[in-house]
Amino acid sequence: MKRLHHANIIAGKEDYRDFVFGILEKELNFDIKANPDFLLLENESFGIDDARNLKRWALGKPLIDEIKVSLVITKSITHEAQNALLKVLEEPPTGTYLFINIENLGGLLPTFISRVMILTPSASEKVPKLTESTGSKFLNSDINRKLSVIRSLSKNEDKTPMKELIKNLEEISYKEKASALNERGADMISLNHILTAKIFASARGSSPKMLLEWLSCVL
Repeated sequence: MKRLHHANIIAGKEDYRDFVFGILEKELNFDIKANPDFLLLENESFGIDDARNLKRWALGKPLIDEIKVSLVITKSITHEAQNALLKVLEEPPTGTYLFINIENLGGLLPTFISRVMILTPSASEKVPKLTESTGSKFLNSDINRKLSVIRSLSKNEDKTPMKELIKNLEEISYKEKASALNERGADMISLNHILTAKIFASARGSSPKMLLEWLSCVL
């Protein structure tokens, strides 16, 4: 990717937060976890009050380092809100990056679009590939990150990746914890939860998404 623009738009009905998080890690070495300089805004419609709040946030100084990032996920942005953001989109404070995940570009003003970079994720970036590291990261992530992974996988009509993740979790969990099962009862309980999800995932009419969401809550 070329030098990261300070204001970016990703258009589409998909939830592209994982795509944005990947950019932040790769391009800025910016970690969103427990980071007060990361602002996530999710609204059906982004209005004038939302724009004013975002503008005030953008004009403030970072609390930890020299970078602050905001991600807006919305279906539409009112014209009033777009006009209120024009100046901050054109000249944000140094180190401030804005990302907007919106359903389509149809309702955006030409003056608004002219101030942003439009990012287009490749097809391979829409649904994460499953590897052993994917399962390990899932097990070691907090519930918000787990649910984010599930949302990305559930966009694919093919439910196989979600079933594969459950199977992957079983393999990793057993490999990492089998030697300590007798010493740590919690490990045995976690493994039993995963095995239960695996059994139900193989049943006809089961919902791998619901099973993964349940695992996110109990692991």
